[in-house]
Amino acid sequence: MVMENNPILSPSFLPYGFFTLHDYASGMAVCHAAQSAGVLTQQTSRAPFGFLSAPGAAEFMGVPWWQALIRQLEQESGCQYFHVLDCGSSVGHAVMACTLGQKNVILQTDSERMAAVRVLYQTCSGHLFSVRPPSFDLTGPLSAKTHLAAYFMRSYCQ
Repeated sequence: MVMENNPILSPSFLPYGFFTLHDYASGMAVCHAAQSAGVLTQQTSRAPFGFLSAPGAAEFMGVPWWQALIRQLEQESGCQYFHVLDCGSSVGHAVMACTLGQKNVILQTDSERMAAVRVLYQTCSGHLFSVRPPSFDLTGPLSAKTHLAAYFMRSYCQ
């Protein structure tokens, strides 16, 4: 019997990994490292990885900030990214994000509120995450270039 190496719990629409995006500089560091590793090329129209906002970013930075940041990264790199805005526990921010065209958000709230917001995202062809997906976060004393190069060369523990 032949078996495929497919993740059991990962839907097929998700990228193979996420990076936590705090600002433009960290996003460009990821893009440059991916280009250096040959992951992003001139022919790449959609990146095989995605971006998550910082936890609760919708509440303290806002939806327009996140969308402008992603738009700038897409213009600079020439490809599109699967991106997810973390709304923390704020149902209001998650609803506002959907009305502003944000397709994917993280919301951590009770099941009744989650069900109502999930219906909204399903009607908009979006996705509502109830749990923050694992991501590679470039904060702290890490050397971004070294760690990003290792990540894209698959020599970094995942």
